[in-house]
Amino acid sequence: MSIELEYALEHKNDPAVLCCRMEPGEISHHNLEDPAIFPDLVDTGLLNLDGCLTIGQCLGATLKETSDSLTPLTAAIVDNIQDPAADEAPAEEAAAPAEAAAPAMAVPAGTQVTVGGGVVKLYIAEGKDIAIEFPV
Repeated sequence: MSIELEYALEHKNDPAVLCCRMEPGEISHHNLEDPAIFPDLVDTGLLNLDGCLTIGQCLGATLKETSDSLTPLTAAIVDNIQDPAADEAPAEEAAAPAEAAAPAMAVPAGTQVTVGGGVVKLYIAEGKDIAIEFPV
Protein backbone atom coordinates (compact mmCIF):
# COMPACT_ATOMS: atom_id res chain seq x y z
CA MET A 1 0.00 0.00 0.00
CA SER A 2 1.38 3.43 -0.88
CA ILE A 3 2.56 5.86 1.78
CA GLU A 4 1.79 9.51 2.54
CA LEU A 5 4.33 12.25 1.82
CA GLU A 6 4.84 13.07 5.51
CA TYR A 7 5.54 9.40 6.26
CA ALA A 8 7.91 9.18 3.28
CA LEU A 9 9.87 12.17 4.55
CA GLU A 10 10.07 10.64 8.05
CA HIS A 11 11.48 7.45 6.48
CA LYS A 12 13.69 9.07 3.84
CA ASN A 13 16.66 6.89 4.87
CA ASP A 14 14.74 3.60 4.57
CA PRO A 15 14.86 1.42 1.44
CA ALA A 16 12.64 2.43 -1.49
CA VAL A 17 10.46 -0.38 -2.87
CA LEU A 18 7.54 -0.05 -5.29
CA CYS A 19 4.12 -0.73 -3.77
CA CYS A 20 2.52 -1.56 -7.12
CA ARG A 21 3.33 -1.92 -10.81
CA MET A 22 4.71 1.33 -12.20
CA GLU A 23 5.29 2.56 -15.74
CA PRO A 24 8.37 4.69 -16.48
CA GLY A 25 8.07 8.19 -15.03
CA GLU A 26 8.56 10.31 -11.92
CA ILE A 27 8.56 8.45 -8.62
CA SER A 28 6.38 9.89 -5.87
CA HIS A 29 5.36 8.76 -2.40
CA HIS A 30 2.26 7.19 -3.98
CA ASN A 31 4.52 4.63 -5.69
CA LEU A 32 6.40 3.53 -2.55
CA GLU A 33 5.67 0.70 -0.13
CA ASP A 34 5.62 1.10 3.65
CA PRO A 35 9.10 0.14 4.92
CA ALA A 36 7.56 -1.31 8.11
CA ILE A 37 6.69 -4.52 6.21
CA PHE A 38 10.20 -5.13 4.83
CA PRO A 39 11.70 -7.14 7.73
CA ASP A 40 9.13 -9.94 7.34
CA LEU A 41 9.54 -9.99 3.56
CA VAL A 42 13.33 -10.13 3.82
CA ASP A 43 13.17 -12.88 6.48
CA THR A 44 10.97 -15.05 4.24
CA GLY A 45 13.16 -14.46 1.19
CA LEU A 46 10.47 -12.59 -0.74
CA LEU A 47 12.46 -9.34 -0.83
CA ASN A 48 16.16 -8.61 -1.35
CA LEU A 49 17.23 -5.05 -0.49
CA ASP A 50 20.87 -5.33 -1.67
CA GLY A 51 21.78 -2.15 -3.58
CA CYS A 52 18.40 -0.56 -2.86
CA LEU A 53 18.21 3.23 -2.94
CA THR A 54 16.59 5.16 -0.09
CA ILE A 55 13.19 6.81 -0.19
CA GLY A 56 14.90 10.22 -0.07
CA GLN A 57 16.97 9.37 -3.13
CA CYS A 58 13.92 8.19 -5.10
CA LEU A 59 11.34 10.92 -4.40
CA GLY A 60 11.34 12.98 -7.60
CA ALA A 61 13.67 10.58 -9.43
CA THR A 62 12.63 8.83 -12.67
CA LEU A 63 11.87 5.15 -13.13
CA LYS A 64 13.45 4.00 -16.41
CA GLU A 65 11.44 0.85 -17.08
CA THR A 66 8.10 -0.72 -16.18
CA SER A 67 8.50 -2.52 -12.86
CA ASP A 68 6.26 -4.76 -10.78
CA SER A 69 5.16 -4.36 -7.19
CA LEU A 70 7.72 -5.06 -4.47
CA THR A 71 10.59 -4.20 -6.84
CA PRO A 72 13.46 -2.62 -4.88
CA LEU A 73 14.52 0.64 -6.56
CA THR A 74 18.18 0.46 -7.54
CA ALA A 75 20.48 2.69 -9.57
CA ALA A 76 20.05 0.27 -12.50
CA ILE A 77 16.37 1.21 -12.97
CA VAL A 78 16.27 4.77 -11.60
CA ASP A 79 17.51 7.96 -13.29
CA ASN A 80 17.90 11.41 -11.75
CA ILE A 81 18.66 10.02 -8.27
CA GLN A 82 18.07 12.76 -5.71
CA ASP A 83 20.42 13.99 -2.98
CA PRO A 84 18.07 14.46 -0.01
CA ALA A 85 20.73 16.25 2.07
CA ALA A 86 21.23 18.97 -0.56
CA ASP A 87 17.65 20.24 -0.54
CA GLU A 88 16.25 19.01 2.77
CA ALA A 89 14.71 22.32 3.90
CA PRO A 90 13.28 23.39 0.51
CA ALA A 91 11.61 20.01 0.01
CA GLU A 92 9.79 20.28 3.32
CA GLU A 93 8.74 23.89 2.62
CA ALA A 94 7.50 22.99 -0.85
CA ALA A 95 5.48 20.07 0.52
CA ALA A 96 3.58 22.13 3.09
CA PRO A 97 1.86 24.54 0.65
CA ALA A 98 0.91 21.69 -1.69
CA GLU A 99 -0.81 19.84 1.12
CA ALA A 100 -2.56 22.98 2.38
CA ALA A 101 -3.88 23.75 -1.11
CA ALA A 102 -5.20 20.22 -1.72
CA PRO A 103 -9.00 20.19 -1.78
CA ALA A 104 -10.95 17.81 0.41
CA MET A 105 -11.78 14.54 -1.30
CA ALA A 106 -15.22 14.74 -2.90
CA VAL A 107 -17.32 11.61 -2.59
CA PRO A 108 -19.63 11.07 -5.57
CA ALA A 109 -23.34 10.61 -4.94
CA GLY A 110 -24.21 6.97 -4.36
CA THR A 111 -20.88 6.19 -2.70
CA GLN A 112 -20.78 4.41 0.65
CA VAL A 113 -17.73 3.77 2.83
CA THR A 114 -18.06 1.58 5.93
CA VAL A 115 -15.52 0.12 8.33
CA GLY A 116 -16.38 -2.96 10.33
CA GLY A 117 -14.62 -6.08 11.54
CA GLY A 118 -11.23 -4.83 10.35
CA VAL A 119 -12.37 -4.39 6.73
CA VAL A 120 -13.05 -1.23 4.76
CA LYS A 121 -15.92 -1.61 2.31
CA LEU A 122 -16.26 0.93 -0.48
CA TYR A 123 -19.26 0.80 -2.79
CA ILE A 124 -19.54 3.14 -5.78
CA ALA A 125 -22.97 3.15 -7.44
CA GLU A 126 -21.99 5.29 -10.43
CA GLY A 127 -20.11 3.84 -13.34
CA LYS A 128 -19.99 0.09 -13.15
CA ASP A 129 -21.08 -0.47 -9.53
CA ILE A 130 -17.52 -0.82 -8.27
CA ALA A 131 -17.23 -2.46 -4.85
CA ILE A 132 -13.84 -2.58 -3.11
CA GLU A 133 -13.04 -4.22 0.25
CA PHE A 134 -9.66 -4.42 1.97
CA PRO A 135 -8.45 -5.17 5.51
CA VAL A 136 -7.39 -2.31 7.77
